[in-house]
Amino acid sequence: MRTFFSLFLIAHALAHAGLAAAPIPGDPDPKPGAFFTEVIRSWLFQKIGSAPGFVRLVGIILVALSTLGFIFSGLGALGVPGLSDIWQAAAGLAAAFSLILLILFWHPWIIVGVLIDIGIGVLSLGGKWPE
Repeated sequence: MRTFFSLFLIAHALAHAGLAAAPIPGDPDPKPGAFFTEVIRSWLFQKIGSAPGFVRLVGIILVALSTLGFIFSGLGALGVPGLSDIWQAAAGLAAAFSLILLILFWHPWIIVGVLIDIGIGVLSLGGKWPE
């Protein structure tokens, strides 16, 4: 079960990376890498009039932290030295960064990701991880 859960965390990381490379859904002029980096994709950044460069930076940082956190947590759960002691904390932090990312750049397609992040967050805050 631990191996399956580890691979699930890594797959969740790869889903973040894949969405980061995806174009904006329904965009008549699709550009790769726009899903988490364009002002028009973020309800909050659009509302407050954020500069495009700032939005890209925030999106890229949140994607990187989420992706790396889930990869590190998956590898740590598999027993990789140096990560095996911190994988649960890494999973919790990655889930928090991911939730912020997914909420800022909301699209109905990513509801499953939000539910997964909430589950990982609950486990990180004192739930029982798979053995």
